[in-house]
Amino acid sequence: MPQPYRLAFGSCSHPALPQPLWPIISSRKPSAFIWGGDAIYADRYAGLNWTDVGLHHTEGGWMITFPPPSVHLDATPDVIRGWYERQLEVEGYRQFLEGFDVNMSDIDGVGVTEAVRSKPLIFGTIDDHDYGQNNGDFTYQFKKESNLAFIDFMYGEMAQDRKECSLQEADERDSSCGSNEEYEDSSHHKRGRSKLSDPMYQRSLEGKGVYGVQLFDFSRKINADDGNNVLGGGHWVPETEAMIDPDVIDKVPSTNDAIVNYSTTHSVAVFALDVRSNKNPWPKGKQHLNNAAPGSSNSESIQVPALDFLGADQWTWFQSALANSHARVNIIVSGLQVHTDRFPNDGNVVEEWSKFPESRDMLYDMILNSGVRSPLLISGDVHMSQFLRKDCIKSIDVQELNNDKTKPHPPKRSLIEVTTSGMTHSWGTSFSSQPKHHTWPLWPYSYLVSRTFMTMCHFVCPWNEIIIRRLGQGEAMVGRGNGLAGKQYYLGLNFADLEFDFAHEQDSTSDSGAVTVRIFGKKEDEPPKLEARWTFDELSGATSLPGMTAKVQDFVSVGRGASDWICVPYRGLPSNLHYYTAIAVQFVVFCSLFFLPYIVATATYVVIRRQWRSKRITRR
Repeated sequence: MPQPYRLAFGSCSHPALPQPLWPIISSRKPSAFIWGGDAIYADRYAGLNWTDVGLHHTEGGWMITFPPPSVHLDATPDVIRGWYERQLEVEGYRQFLEGFDVNMSDIDGVGVTEAVRSKPLIFGTIDDHDYGQNNGDFTYQFKKESNLAFIDFMYGEMAQDRKECSLQEADERDSSCGSNEEYEDSSHHKRGRSKLSDPMYQRSLEGKGVYGVQLFDFSRKINADDGNNVLGGGHWVPETEAMIDPDVIDKVPSTNDAIVNYSTTHSVAVFALDVRSNKNPWPKGKQHLNNAAPGSSNSESIQVPALDFLGADQWTWFQSALANSHARVNIIVSGLQVHTDRFPNDGNVVEEWSKFPESRDMLYDMILNSGVRSPLLISGDVHMSQFLRKDCIKSIDVQELNNDKTKPHPPKRSLIEVTTSGMTHSWGTSFSSQPKHHTWPLWPYSYLVSRTFMTMCHFVCPWNEIIIRRLGQGEAMVGRGNGLAGKQYYLGLNFADLEFDFAHEQDSTSDSGAVTVRIFGKKEDEPPKLEARWTFDELSGATSLPGMTAKVQDFVSVGRGASDWICVPYRGLPSNLHYYTAIAVQFVVFCSLFFLPYIVATATYVVIRRQWRSKRITRR
């Protein structure tokens, strides 16, 4: 039986905490591991800022700042690189990078049974803690240095004294920049992946951020000429063959756009977006509304929102890259959750794309208007795993239906988001990344607060984008698969395993293939905690996903005139009563849990003192 085609995703990993997931990830033998942000925690926690708690008026309306935002000290480049080096020294991660044996017969399905060593390709993007600044943005003074450190981490090159070189310097054989024989002999270069020619590296050198795209063609087979060490299971396609990255295409003198050098039925493109390097600061009042990121002003090609995550250069790049992709599946990775709209507070407390709504609308429009097949969102940041779904309808169709209620319901597109976060710490263990909260005597209290609060949130809060899987209904709302019933979330340590089934497509025009998403925990012998299977047709919109209970009025109420698509939680918008009641319950539960130690200590003191005084009176 052929080896399954898999990619693994994960985020939020602290090098100072135990990392039990790597042996399980290795056992799945993925072609690549994609970091979804926070591969390290470089910034330093310095307490809570209670002075910011309260009700504040911003340009978008009244916002609640609660719980109190945490205060972190920014990391320097040396600190960032030091943490990356420590992560590279983690035994489980180091063994994962060394790869795993794969039989050629497992890949080809027939023929030679000789084993080859497959080394996973490492790819991904950053979030705030590996960026070096909590809730970071373009104002971070070490932005470029942080970006370059992440690129070196992906390539396993953490030498402090390596000179950074432009592609021109490398081509000119500058002996001081690493393009000499020492680099020619490096394992990555031998396997066909060169950091110096990586467009992601070149953009980092220019201070644009760490965003890029990698392609995997699962129709490619390993042969004897590939040698013993094979990168990405032999499925990785170099950028110069994939021709998806616009910056690579611009460097090619003449390109025949009609030529596609990979299978269009067995390929997966992974787009990694940088939501930090060009992000606007979270607004407090009106002081940041006109504070645009460098290079993010409105350009001739694209109009960028005033409050934005990506910046004009990255938006332009992303739009072109989507247009260039002929891949069967297109995965978009973001360090922050896209679909969620959890709390009515500013982004200094809870970060998500909804805090910059125009930017999120632009992301939806760009993906849905691009025509890419089988788009799937992957996110991290929140220290838990969730399966999320929004249904989208074109704005013009919503307007026409609102004006004429007799018209048939317009077609919709479903966008699935898979959040996988918490490789070393989570809401089911301890939400905090601080090692002290994972040892005695703080661990029991931290565990109690984390699990109790987030379990309550999923029970009380109207988070209608979370997929509900009801057994006995054909599992229509989530797709086929195993795993837990009910709301699709998991609070324990986790990573995501995506398995692609192209068996039914071959070279036909049918889109009956599927992707199975599994969320695994830290116990190797246990089945996945969550599992869902969506066909390519369902992800592409050719087949409508059933289960939507959102009403037309939901689309009308959230619609903004500038967006082409209107996307709402597939189970509809919650009522105001439910929404604000849930906020009140969250406030009470959080305060109760936060002040629980003080309440217990005070109560214990009062009881002991009363007993002591009672004994004294009795003796008299």
